[in-house]
Amino acid sequence: MNLLYIESTNYTPQVQFTPDGNLSLSGKSLPEDTAKFYQPLLTWITDCTLEKLEFVVKLDYMNSSSAQQISKLLLLAKDNPHVKNCTVNWYYEMEDEDGLDFGKELEYMTDFKFNFFQYSSIEA
Repeated sequence: MNLLYIESTNYTPQVQFTPDGNLSLSGKSLPEDTAKFYQPLLTWITDCTLEKLEFVVKLDYMNSSSAQQISKLLLLAKDNPHVKNCTVNWYYEMEDEDGLDFGKELEYMTDFKFNFFQYSSIEA
C-alpha cells in the first residue's frame, strides 16, 4: 500500500492513509465535487491488502454528501476480504449529538469497534 496524503483546505479534510494501516480524516469536509474528492480514498480501501486498519475521524463539519462517502468508505473496508480488524476512533464535538449518532449508525452498519471521543472546538 502506498501513502495517500491530501493537504486540508477550507473545504476539504486532511487525509492521511499510511502503508501500515493508520488512516485519518480531519478538518472540514464540504468539497464542491464530493465524489471526485473521495475517489482516491475509496480506491485505496478497495485495493487494501492489510489485515488491520485503525481509522481516526475528526471532522469539525461534514455535509451530507461527505457523510455518504464516509459511509461508503467504511462499508468498502467491511467488504474487503483482506481486512480482518478495523478500529474507528470517532471524534465528535461536545454538543454535536448528530455527529455522535452518525458514528453510532456507522458502528452498527459495519460491526467495527468504534471508540467515541468528545472534544470542544475551543481545544481543536
